[in-house]
Amino acid sequence: MKTLDLEKYIQNLSTDLYSFAFILIPDDLQATQLMIDSVSAFMIQKKDLIESLTKKGESHLLANTEDIKIQLYKLMYEMSKKRYHQLRMSFKNVEDNSGFFALEFDDKAVLFLQERTDFSMEIMEFILGKTKTEVLAHLYSARIAMVSELTTAQTAFVQGPRGHN
Repeated sequence: MKTLDLEKYIQNLSTDLYSFAFILIPDDLQATQLMIDSVSAFMIQKKDLIESLTKKGESHLLANTEDIKIQLYKLMYEMSKKRYHQLRMSFKNVEDNSGFFALEFDDKAVLFLQERTDFSMEIMEFILGKTKTEVLAHLYSARIAMVSELTTAQTAFVQGPRGHN
């Protein structure tokens, strides 16, 4: 396998990685930087794996693609958790005005992974560094909050502007 094959694979993942980065850090520039930093950290931390993949054929890369994807998601989550608390005030507008983005940090991550990826519960536990019970609790909390948000929005829509019932 050539290094270009790995680059192509990561490039093909970029849309999914960016989506995850943006729900964690709801700012275009910061989400892009998070994605770049996660890939860079992966390349540094997994240097031995990458070197062995470059010496073997393309079929070896295909056998490791899911592991690479999982490792990238995990790194992104870990980095974003640290950055989120530093940058949180700059996201206030987005988080105050949007149902999904108003969710707690871990609730957003769990709901995204559950709804937008094909990861099993065990993989989600690994990415988030949480137990199955914790992952399920965050998923439950996120869903309850979303239903509440939708109910509130629907009620406001049905009632119309204040004073015009």
